Amino acid sequence: MSLAPLQTVNDKQLNSRTIHTPIKKNNLVSENKENYHNSNNKRVDNNFNQKQQPPQKRKKEKLSSLCKTPPSLIKTRGRNYHRGHSLGEGGFARCFQMKDDSGKIFAAKTVAKISIKSEKTRKKLLSEIQIHKSMRHPNIVQFIDCFEDDVNVYILLEICPNGSLMDLLKKRKVLTEPEVRFFTTQICGAIKYMHSRRVIHRDLKLGNIFFDKNFNLKVGDFGLAATLGNDRERKYTICGTPNYIAPEVLMGKHAGHSYEVDIWSIGVMMYALLIGKPPFQSRDVNTIYERIKCRDFSFPSDKPISGEAKLLIQDILSIDPLERPSIKEIMDYLWFRNCFPLSTRDDVMTTIPAYENELDQAESVMNFRYCMDMCGLLDYTAYNERKQNMAQNNTINNDIEDDRSKYHSITTVLPSSLSPNGTRSKYREVIDIETQRRFNELARQSRIRKAQQESIKKNLVPTSTNVIKSEISLRILASECHLTLNGILEAEAQKKMGGLPQARLPKIKHPMIVTKWVDYSNKHGFSYQLSTEDIGVLFNNGCTVLRLADAEEFWYISYDNKEGWIASHYLLSERPRELNRYLEVVDFFATYMKANLSRVSTFGREEYHKDDVFLRRYTRFKPVVMFELSDGTFQFNFKDHHKLAVSDGGKLVTYISPSHESFTYPLVEVLKLGNIPNYPECKFMEKLTMIKEGLKQKSAIVRVEQSEI
Repeated sequence: MSLAPLQTVNDKQLNSRTIHTPIKKNNLVSENKENYHNSNNKRVDNNFNQKQQPPQKRKKEKLSSLCKTPPSLIKTRGRNYHRGHSLGEGGFARCFQMKDDSGKIFAAKTVAKISIKSEKTRKKLLSEIQIHKSMRHPNIVQFIDCFEDDVNVYILLEICPNGSLMDLLKKRKVLTEPEVRFFTTQICGAIKYMHSRRVIHRDLKLGNIFFDKNFNLKVGDFGLAATLGNDRERKYTICGTPNYIAPEVLMGKHAGHSYEVDIWSIGVMMYALLIGKPPFQSRDVNTIYERIKCRDFSFPSDKPISGEAKLLIQDILSIDPLERPSIKEIMDYLWFRNCFPLSTRDDVMTTIPAYENELDQAESVMNFRYCMDMCGLLDYTAYNERKQNMAQNNTINNDIEDDRSKYHSITTVLPSSLSPNGTRSKYREVIDIETQRRFNELARQSRIRKAQQESIKKNLVPTSTNVIKSEISLRILASECHLTLNGILEAEAQKKMGGLPQARLPKIKHPMIVTKWVDYSNKHGFSYQLSTEDIGVLFNNGCTVLRLADAEEFWYISYDNKEGWIASHYLLSERPRELNRYLEVVDFFATYMKANLSRVSTFGREEYHKDDVFLRRYTRFKPVVMFELSDGTFQFNFKDHHKLAVSDGGKLVTYISPSHESFTYPLVEVLKLGNIPNYPECKFMEKLTMIKEGLKQKSAIVRVEQSEI
């Protein structure tokens, strides 16, 4: 409320009624004199009253207003760029669509040189360019190039035509937890990469995270980013966006801040996406700051979210930076083990997805691991080595003055918004025929892959399997399926991370495999011979008898509700009478297989085969038979007589040819080659797809069976 005194209205007194006073002629001079003084007094009073009013803030002129529209054709270093539509403007610059001669479209941040006069601004902008130019990550907006003309500086960036997370939240109001899991994982991948290069973003918010053409997230706007000389260094500048700023930043020189400010922003964004607004939201900025300092936020009852999500947000939004979880620790939270989509749908801006009704647990585990792979969140040795090489070749120069000559007079910043609101239609420009052809070809290949996957899924229907009645046994099998499936996905991710295949693949220790088998489950059970020459029969009642080849001994194995399986060891000469019938059946099958079946490989018992192995489960599909052994090996005998075994948690693959030649290799090296060396007829990649689908199906079946018990 203003405390200024009452003002006059239209140079009249507040009492508008005119007072008539008789005037004598001899008082004319004095009257004029009095009117003169009254007039002057009125001016003084008016000036005084005006000074007492609160000064009105002049609207600060945007520096972007100094930026003129670029010419329609910009030539630089032998390249031509055709200016397209305006994409919007921020505080410092305007953003335009640019297309090169090949038809490729970019976003061009355009900064007026007149707006970067001070040396401090020049240094800051040059630092920003250096930082962004050094970033190379699938979830960071790619820096393409920078150049200038007489009046403007241009920064060419990867175009993000589908808006930002802020655009999504404005349209959808709140998001589902599966969506936020996916988005958070991609954001964490970008942050882990930045921090590995000692870069703090310091302005992570929904408006600075954009959707590319495939609706993957990209972190942009490095206007407030800073580099650290070492991991112990602290920054003291108070900067950021009020709703997202960390409490230690508000402390300024009293505390200092580091990587943890970006972790804090993750919690704020998660809360905003799930609840619909930031946790410390207020109309008054000072109130926001006070709430942040006191960690004053709560979860509204009308916006229910899971307890696991609340726990993660609460831990991230810890006042003490050292108590916040690291990126690795964040990814270990149970919240990420729930429903997790493979990708973001094209209609995400308008449609609420129902992932919970479409994805089972096995699919979610696969999708989560795959997303982590793509974002660089799995600590592979190859990935770390490549990251170190990149760091050596692309080290950010902290001494801006020494690097100034490389950029001449280029002093510019990234756009504060790479994909401004309401500009999606502006990106639509005529695409040349060649580009359209490439898009059509990619779409065709995608349809073919999807059709192949559907065909495999349709044909991979179990025709017979042994029934497992123990809940703990089912869980153990499910765990082995998940472990091996994830190992295969990790190998695929390593392959995508680069590196040439080895000229000569190393041969590795062979696992135990099934060399002979006969299905007589219509009467007794399923009989098999291992590469150790041990003979086993998985009887219809669930028990197994495994007769050892190198000793007059055998194992009797049965289900156990505490351990999964329990094994009893006997000498043949001391066997219990009740097991005689089982051993007679084993001897019958041993004689039958010796007389009628040939071994599928030359594998034998090796010194490293110290433990006896038995068959836990077999499953017959139309195109393949699947064996699950007790040492974690999964064997697949295909209808075309090629055989594959995956062992060591999915790290190793064993191939047995129709002519019984056998080899064991690291799976990642076979993936790099795309096939088994010297055996293109194996069609390895097609069979690997079947193996993954089989593991996935068995995991899903286990989950259903468990729910029924």
